Amino acid sequence: MHIEKNVFENIFNTVIYVKGKTKDNIKARLDLGLFCNHKTMELVCDGSRVAKLRASLVLEKNAQLLVYKWLKSLHFPDGHASNISRLVNMEECRLYGMKSHDCHVFMQTLIPLAFRDLLLKGI
Repeated sequence: MHIEKNVFENIFNTVIYVKGKTKDNIKARLDLGLFCNHKTMELVCDGSRVAKLRASLVLEKNAQLLVYKWLKSLHFPDGHASNISRLVNMEECRLYGMKSHDCHVFMQTLIPLAFRDLLLKGI
């Protein structure tokens, strides 16, 4: 279950782009250039600077706020999952205190619902 929690946190933090927690960094982009053929995800070199373009899998700020507002309004039946709405901090736009089972419920049922209309169809 802890592996699933780590996978959930990596996916969620990358899609929401939580600074310092995302797995979309310079080293990952260099690996994409070596192993994959993603022209839109490669690093852009202009003189002495290297720029990282925004990935297509990262939500815009207004879409991130929609996800957090939706999570704040969620309620589950007794015994299904904890009250995820209590774990959402709207001021900092962060999730705090997610247990392994909460991450499991989120991965299995909520991620397809949360990101279905906000992300591009190919992702």
